[in-house]
Amino acid sequence: MVQNFFEVRTQEQLFCYSKFLKIWDAIFAFVYTLMYASWIRYFFKNKSLFLIIPILGMFADWSENYVELLMLETYLNSSPISEILVLLGSGINSFKWVLSSLTYLIILFGIIITLKIFLTKFKKVDD
Repeated sequence: MVQNFFEVRTQEQLFCYSKFLKIWDAIFAFVYTLMYASWIRYFFKNKSLFLIIPILGMFADWSENYVELLMLETYLNSSPISEILVLLGSGINSFKWVLSSLTYLIILFGIIITLKIFLTKFKKVDD
């Protein structure tokens, strides 16, 4: 499947894909990590340990990009793409999505707690 992904693209498309992984996807991972970290810091002021999850997600994203670049380089050198490399990339991708899901759950939990506190204060003012 990975081999087919590369085969149906031109050299120019593969070059663009490589640049995308090296530059734009790396910047995007950094930006979304800053955004998630900001939300987590806002909702959990005393729980900085939660920041590890989106930061690990960023590193997983970068690692996945590196493995994809290795697969692309292997393909461009007319070598067969190693099944181990494909499995590694797939495993990193799965780990990244687990971390992303945990990040979303942490932020959702923070929103729920913040709303609960707000509504409790609002209800006390009415009484």
